[in-house]
Amino acid sequence: MDELNTRQLKFLEALLIETTFEGAYKRAGIAKATAQKYRDLPVFKEAYRNAKRKAMEQVTTSLQRASIEAVEVLKSVMNDEEAPPSSRIQAARTVLDNAYKGIELDDLAERIEKVEEFMNAN
Repeated sequence: MDELNTRQLKFLEALLIETTFEGAYKRAGIAKATAQKYRDLPVFKEAYRNAKRKAMEQVTTSLQRASIEAVEVLKSVMNDEEAPPSSRIQAARTVLDNAYKGIELDDLAERIEKVEEFMNAN
């Protein structure tokens, strides 16, 4: 596979930092037309997708670490008899909703694994 050149890498990095396309090409020090050309290259598209995926993996890891603390907060509100009933109900609903979603995701992952095994066997 082709590698990105230095200017393309700088633009890729800028796309991850800036909130707009215009901000990204200006930060990278390239013309808008050049940025559009880079953006349309298959090798650039793939590199950009991979970079975004990597960034989201880091965000997901951070969220997963914070989730234990979040559950403790929800449990605390849910069990606080001095908290307003609406807060207690919302906390309980949130805990239950996420517990069900976790089970659904586990079930989907198992089904996908079975489909992949079937596809690989054939």
